[in-house]
Amino acid sequence: MTLASFLSTTTFPPPGPLPPHGDADLPLLVRTAQGAPGEPVWPGLFPRPPAKLARLLLSSRGYFPAAAVLAAAQNAYPTDAPRAPRAERVYDAHDAFACALVHPGLAPTVRAELVEATMGAKAPSRGWRSRRKSFAIFRWATKHGHVDRALLSAPLAERVDMAPPRAPKKPALDPHPQGARGAIACFAAVWPRFRERLESERRHESWLDYTGIADMGRRHMYAFTSGCKAPWVQDVFDAMEHVLVHGDDEARNLVVVGLMEAVQTWAYRAGEAGNRYEAKLGPHSAKAWADLIEGWTGEGIRTLDAWRSKA
Repeated sequence: MTLASFLSTTTFPPPGPLPPHGDADLPLLVRTAQGAPGEPVWPGLFPRPPAKLARLLLSSRGYFPAAAVLAAAQNAYPTDAPRAPRAERVYDAHDAFACALVHPGLAPTVRAELVEATMGAKAPSRGWRSRRKSFAIFRWATKHGHVDRALLSAPLAERVDMAPPRAPKKPALDPHPQGARGAIACFAAVWPRFRERLESERRHESWLDYTGIADMGRRHMYAFTSGCKAPWVQDVFDAMEHVLVHGDDEARNLVVVGLMEAVQTWAYRAGEAGNRYEAKLGPHSAKAWADLIEGWTGEGIRTLDAWRSKA
């Protein structure tokens, strides 16, 4: 694989070994990397595969300090991450883990210890998606000689030949959501963090259906436009469609008036990111979304772009 085709790969870790590269390729790799292993890409977005792959190549030639790469990898999957303050959460540091496994400045024993700390029996618990990605990185690094299988503990060495963690089954939704409570239950079923918040606020009698669902919608849009690939992001779109198709009038009203009205204000200002959110809506959700815009702005204006261009 040539360097150009390698950097255009859309998967991480890469499907094969690292391609040959030299000093002449360094400026291209530095531009593409857009930062060091584990760092977000300005203005705080997740690094895309080309950036991760460029960081991987730079790390393999010792471009980044070994101690800094190891520290980033050791903090890639923090304990109890969902409950950490938002400013301290790490959303995507798989490239830090991968870069540490290929860095020539880190001894084979150090790499094996990092794998053990990240994926061993005493490793912090994580969601299946995060575990699946780190498992793929571990298998790739072992297959291509970056991790010495002989230095791994027996359970980890056996896992090299095992299948990756499987995705959990999608939760079943109420076939006919009734009222605001039924609609909210559909979103809580597919979004674990929203479910925790809902249960907590109901215990303290501080939950309000419409303000709560509006805030949930804004958080969902922010996650989507930031590039979050967690399963619940798509599941929320599916839950919106489900409620609009199968729910009663009150359930549908909560989605349109409570959720969509709140999201549209943000989507209008978000430009192209808002357009991507709009394009992701299912057919019934898209119609309700367009009807809402038209009701605000005038007949025939049914998209964010048309709304923005209205005098």
